[in-house]
Amino acid sequence: MMAPLSAPDLAAPGAAAADAPSPREAVARMREAFDRLDDYACRLAERSFQRADEFSESDYAFKKPRLIKLVGRAGRSKGAVVVLGKDGKPSLRKNGFPVPTFLARNDLRDFARSDFGSLIDEIAEMMAGGAEATVAARGDAYALELRRGRVARRYVVDARLNLPIELLETVDGARASHTEWRDLRLDVGLPEAFFRP
Repeated sequence: MMAPLSAPDLAAPGAAAADAPSPREAVARMREAFDRLDDYACRLAERSFQRADEFSESDYAFKKPRLIKLVGRAGRSKGAVVVLGKDGKPSLRKNGFPVPTFLARNDLRDFARSDFGSLIDEIAEMMAGGAEATVAARGDAYALELRRGRVARRYVVDARLNLPIELLETVDGARASHTEWRDLRLDVGLPEAFFRP
């Protein structure tokens, strides 16, 4: 098993984004990076500017083929534990009590597609659907921006990990949501038992 990787561990020569890739190459690099890993963990911070500056911060873990666990630590998600287990069905507990699926159907559907693989698929689908795509270098990262109609999404991608670390969505130029994948660690060796509901 590989030792866990994080951004500082991967400061290899030539890894910086001095020359930004094309949008298609950026997606290919992200897909290749995702295909190589077995699991990852991070601190997921999400903010919605459309709902009174709503914020949540959670511990997030993913293991292939598609096991996901989120433990809410602050804000809206505090006290929540959401798991996508081997049966492929998401479950939600809030402050230790199960929450019926029908009460959180939309949130659970989004959760089931919250991993990097799904995010990369979504980026590729947007580009295939005609979204205007540009890439700009940003030090040790690059920004992939997708624009379609009134909506723009800017993904900041770590140039060494080739995985997103930040996403800002705007509508008509106004901030709509902001997501950060903080302290991203790859191949941490998460056991399947960790993902039991």
